[in-house]
Amino acid sequence: MSATIDRVRAVLYLALNPKRLVQLIAGLVGATLYVWFAAVRAAPGVQERKAATRETWRRRERKRP
Repeated sequence: MSATIDRVRAVLYLALNPKRLVQLIAGLVGATLYVWFAAVRAAPGVQERKAATRETWRRRERKRP
């Protein structure tokens, strides 16, 4: 029975203070984005591909006004 009471307390803790729920969701989204960006940056060859893309962009043919 105490497990049920603990769950109700947890729900009430968030339901009575919506700001806490928003902070929890924002924290989870922020942590997920951080991990995703860190994983993308750590992927092999990312720096070389980015450098090649920047160089291609710099050397592109530009339109004259």
